[in-house]
Amino acid sequence: MKNIKYSLLCLIIFSNTSFGKDFKELFTIYEPVEDAKQIEKSVNESFNTMVYRLSGSSSPSNIWKIINAGNSRKDFISSYSVENRDDTSYLKVNFDKDLLIDKFIELKIPIVGNSRPVILFIIRVETGASDPYFVSPFVTENTLDTLIKNSLKNFSDQRGIFMELPDLDLQDRLSLLNYEKLIDSKNFISSKYESDKVITIDLTKIGLTSWSVGGDIDFQYNDINFNDHFISAFNSIVDANVDSLLQKSLIDISKEGYLEIKIKNIFTLNDYENSKSLIKNLVGSNELSLESFDLNTITYKLKIYGSYKSIEKQLSDSSFFEILNTSFNEDYLHLAYMK
Repeated sequence: MKNIKYSLLCLIIFSNTSFGKDFKELFTIYEPVEDAKQIEKSVNESFNTMVYRLSGSSSPSNIWKIINAGNSRKDFISSYSVENRDDTSYLKVNFDKDLLIDKFIELKIPIVGNSRPVILFIIRVETGASDPYFVSPFVTENTLDTLIKNSLKNFSDQRGIFMELPDLDLQDRLSLLNYEKLIDSKNFISSKYESDKVITIDLTKIGLTSWSVGGDIDFQYNDINFNDHFISAFNSIVDANVDSLLQKSLIDISKEGYLEIKIKNIFTLNDYENSKSLIKNLVGSNELSLESFDLNTITYKLKIYGSYKSIEKQLSDSSFFEILNTSFNEDYLHLAYMK
């Protein structure tokens, strides 16, 4: 055991953002569109996805609450355009954050901030045809792997949450294979990651059409439709965990106050514009006003919804800011802008 070497695992997050817990394109939705005739449908679908992301709930009741209040889906869109990505056409829809959040507050719909949970999936597959393996982001062993990865991507896109699969290097794979009974694979892999939840699943083929599933999903199945049955069960457990994690991240929109935000390392106009945009795009922020500018430091007064802690967490999870100082009285935050 002492000779087992631990190497750093690679990371994939099924979203359009880089590693971190800050969902940077929270108010931008990419909706597949085949032709111009489907743009209206894609606009409607993008609005539904936006509501799911911001509310933390996959229930359509919030969508209808907004529509029944006399609002059109298009009222909340600031711009949209068609983009080609990986030979597929998408409607890129940008939503007006302030209008949307004001409507959520008016209708008393809870909101979730930019700081989003991370779920790590450790999925071991043993088909009997080859050595056992863990589902990874870069290698696809069979159709089931593709179904799992597509499901995780859909959850990430729709709910605004990070989904991770580990990519084991050769040394790690050999260690897990050769010392399978001595190593706790869940602890071995999860120790390499920062995550809010680890979901472990073991899939073992025990017959021609028979499978045994253990871990966080537990059942046996004997039929040729195993893939469909498993993905249905998989989606159910993922959906339940996403709901639970997002509910813990809700911002108390009944509370509001003001906060001083001081930002260092503002050297150029581009620094100023980018850092200001990042602060304005925080969920729960409103009415950003410039207070002072001294050398390379700029100070704002910011109206916030929810608690001081919710804004602090969103900023601490951002890869663009480092928190230098916080207030005991919860009335200021001093930051460094990181390019």
